[in-house]
Amino acid sequence: MNSMYRILIVDDEPFIVNGLADLCERSEHLNLEIHKAYSASEALSWLKRTKMDIVLSDIKMPGMSGLALQKEIVKLWPHCKVIFLTGYDDFSYIQEAIREGSVDYILKTEGNDAVLKAIEKTMVLLDQELAADSLIARARENLRMALPFLQQQYMLELLQRAPGRTRREELEQRFRELDMKLVADKPCLVLLCRVDSWSHLGGPAAQPLLLYAVQNITSELLAPMTVSMSVEYGRSKLIWMLQYKGDQSAHRLTRENEPIEDRVKRFVHGMLEQIQETCKSLLKLKTSFALAGEWTPWEHLSDKFEDLKYLMDSGLGIGHEVLLTETMTINRPESQRDIGRSRMHLKRMDLLRGCLENGDKEEFLKLFREVTDASCFPPEYEHLLKMEVYYGLVSVFMPPIVELESICQVVEGGETVDYIRLTHLEEHDSWTEAISYFTRLAEVIFGQKEQGKQDQQHEVIAKVKAYIEEHLAGDLSLTQIGEAVGHNPSYLSRLYKQVTGEGLSESINAARLAKAKQLLAETSEKIHVIAAAVGFSSPPYFYRFFKKTTHLTPQEYRELQNR
Repeated sequence: MNSMYRILIVDDEPFIVNGLADLCERSEHLNLEIHKAYSASEALSWLKRTKMDIVLSDIKMPGMSGLALQKEIVKLWPHCKVIFLTGYDDFSYIQEAIREGSVDYILKTEGNDAVLKAIEKTMVLLDQELAADSLIARARENLRMALPFLQQQYMLELLQRAPGRTRREELEQRFRELDMKLVADKPCLVLLCRVDSWSHLGGPAAQPLLLYAVQNITSELLAPMTVSMSVEYGRSKLIWMLQYKGDQSAHRLTRENEPIEDRVKRFVHGMLEQIQETCKSLLKLKTSFALAGEWTPWEHLSDKFEDLKYLMDSGLGIGHEVLLTETMTINRPESQRDIGRSRMHLKRMDLLRGCLENGDKEEFLKLFREVTDASCFPPEYEHLLKMEVYYGLVSVFMPPIVELESICQVVEGGETVDYIRLTHLEEHDSWTEAISYFTRLAEVIFGQKEQGKQDQQHEVIAKVKAYIEEHLAGDLSLTQIGEAVGHNPSYLSRLYKQVTGEGLSESINAARLAKAKQLLAETSEKIHVIAAAVGFSSPPYFYRFFKKTTHLTPQEYRELQNR
């Protein structure tokens, strides 16, 4: 039992609550954060403030009974475990408590050992529920449900990659992880679809469902000879990556000595008319299709995607209900293809923006190097493409600059922001100098973000330490401190440990010990009064705590200091 759990002790008899709290505090191996409530309504107030893991409650109390409280617990914290403690050996109570999901039922006459065993058993049960196997199984199930989305996201990423940047090993791994039926060392046949006009049935809200229906119709009709993966791009467009079924070896021949690639391509081309007619008759949708004229290796998928988009968006492609293949039409001019390849990096501007906002410096610099690499720009369009990249970067950098205007003083070395230099490429002597300028700007932005994070962390830690010093005699539970400084208790505990290198409970105990030593040395207050002043409701527990820490009793320490 390594996890710390929160326990709420509930009884209308204060001496029982305090006695059980003292019992739990003395049983340090349990690693519990202890909370007390002297009525069901007070317990309910605690439960509405913070998550509880275990509730140890009397079953019969004035006002709301323990059984009624249990029903409220289930509504608020379904995973919370309830242990009932009562003086009534009544089978009807036991039966109802178990039916409502309590984990144990203890008679008050059974003594402290029975209480501790029940708590230990409950903590083991909580540990089991949080065990790695259970979490992994749940994660696998969640992954299975998310697979269609993750598959589509990965395919969209492949479509946006610069040519030659896709490795077979990565494809094999990702296809396996995402349970995709595609093969990394097989080429694919790319098919584009555009919905030319929408059905009036269902209005705009029905459009995603209709697109999904087009995907299903197309995939089903092509299924006899292909394995496919389709994704949406834009508001009314779809793209399929098709592979032939069967042996993975390239140029395998059919019985008629025809390459299987040719047969499958002919099949797909021939089925497009039926797909188009099916969408029209069943869905009332007019659709257009553009089919690649050749099988494409994965590393050149983005090139083929751009070729087909050009085919669909120009010439015959701008009509309705068209069926196009690359072999039927003039291919995209080489100059257009070169520009398309060069502009691939522009699609990463949103990723750059996200990295800058989230403070992900390492990933930002990696993407930044790719985006600003001008070596792939065709010489005749180099200046235009550099302008496009530069002003794309201006749009990425402008929001944090406006938010943190003072950072530009560091970059510029002046008193005000030189927006002319920032927003005009020609203000820089060379492309290298311009990129260096943005790199320095990024370094300062990330530096400011990191400094801001550290300042806020230390501000929170200072508040926590001040609260502890001011409330040594009061409630210093993690929940109470979290509420006082405005942070989630679990997050606060991790943050405190991360920043100070010391656990929050250790800091509280150290502050209580220091104050107790001061009061013992400088005052003549009775020891039970000092115990209460530093937050110990039980003097015997204070004695044990003090001796364990200092190897002296409080009285021995006082006498030693007053010699």
